[in-house]
Amino acid sequence: MDAPLRILLVNRHLNIGGVETYLCRLAAGLTARGHTVGLLTEGGRYEDWAMQSGATLHKIGSLKQDWPRVLPALRTAGYQLIHAHNYNSARTGRRLAGALGRPYLMSVHGPRPRLKQLFFRDWSREVVVMSEGDRDNIRWWGGAGGRPIALSFYGIDTQRFRPGLDSSFQRTVAALPDHARALVFVSRFSNRKADVGHALLHALPLLRRRWPDLHLLLVGEGPERPRLEAHVASLNEKSGAVCAHFIGPRSDVEHWMNLGSVCICTANTALEAMACGRPTIAAGRTGYFGPVAPANFEAARALCFADHGASPAANSAEAFVRDLDPILSNLPAAERAAAENAALIESRYSIGPMAADVEQIYRRQLGQTVGTTSPL
Repeated sequence: MDAPLRILLVNRHLNIGGVETYLCRLAAGLTARGHTVGLLTEGGRYEDWAMQSGATLHKIGSLKQDWPRVLPALRTAGYQLIHAHNYNSARTGRRLAGALGRPYLMSVHGPRPRLKQLFFRDWSREVVVMSEGDRDNIRWWGGAGGRPIALSFYGIDTQRFRPGLDSSFQRTVAALPDHARALVFVSRFSNRKADVGHALLHALPLLRRRWPDLHLLLVGEGPERPRLEAHVASLNEKSGAVCAHFIGPRSDVEHWMNLGSVCICTANTALEAMACGRPTIAAGRTGYFGPVAPANFEAARALCFADHGASPAANSAEAFVRDLDPILSNLPAAERAAAENAALIESRYSIGPMAADVEQIYRRQLGQTVGTTSPL
C-alpha cells in the first residue's frame, strides 16, 4: 500500500469561486484516500467547508507578507509538497517551498494574457492545468515554455449534485407559478461572465413570445450584481410582469439547478448542473459554446465549458434564442441526453477520480512510483 502523503495547498482566498470550490473538493478527496492536507490562506466564506473537508487551515492576514511567521508550524506539520493555485498564490508558494526545502507545484485555473505570462517568474518545474484550453494558453516560449504540463480535471461532488432533488421550496422563494418553466443562470457575476446574464435578459422577451410561462432566475453574486439587478428591474417593468428574478447567492444551489428546465453555466458550475441531470448550455468568460450533449461533452470540457480557451461564438441573445427554442420544444429528449451527461460525470469526473489523478501527480513530484499516466 502506498504511504500517505502530507500536502500543503496554497491559495490566497477562500471566498466564493471555482478555485476555492475545487480546493475544498480536492481536500475531501485526498483525505478520503488517507492523506493529510493543509491549506495556507487568508480565509473567507469557505473556511468551514474546507475544514469539514478535512483540511487543516493555516490562516494568515496577508499571503504575500505573513507567510514567514507560520514556517515553524508548517515545518512541524511535515508537509512533503507545496501546491499553489493560480498566479496570485504562486509567488508565495514558490518561496515557501524554497524555505521549507520541499518540492513546489503550481496549478493554473484560467487563461492569462500573454504579456502577463511573459513577466511571470513563478512556474513550477511541471505545471498542472485543468483543461486543454488552459494548456494551450500557457504552452508557448514566453509562458510555461518547455516545461511538462500535466492535464488534470475538475471533480464534482455527485452526492450533493444529483438529479431528482426537491426544489419546491426554491420555487416558492422565487414566487414561480406551479407549472412555469425556468431558465437558471448560475454564476459569479464578474466581468465577461455577467455578459451571459445580460444576453439572457435580452433573449427572454423573444423566448416568451412562444413560451409565455418562461422565467429567468439569476443565482449568484459578484461585482456586476448592481448592473444585472438594474437590467432585471428594467425588463420586468417593460414586460408588465415579473419574468426575471435576481435570486442572489445561495448555499442550496443544487436545488436551484434541479428547478431549471435548462441551466446556463460555465466551468465547475456547468458540471454541477449536468450532474443534477439538467439540460445545460455552456456560456461564460470566453464566449458561447452552446448546449452540451454526450456527443460534444469532451469538446466542451476541453474549453472548461466556455471558461478557458477560445469558445466558438460570442454570447448573444440571438444564440440563446436559437438554441433554447428546440430544447424547450422537446424537453424529454433534452433530459434524456442530460441523464447521459450525469452518468458520465458520476463515473469519470467525480471527486474520487479527481483526487486519484492529483495523487499521481504528487507522487511523480516526490519521485515515487505511479501508474501509467504521464505529463503532456
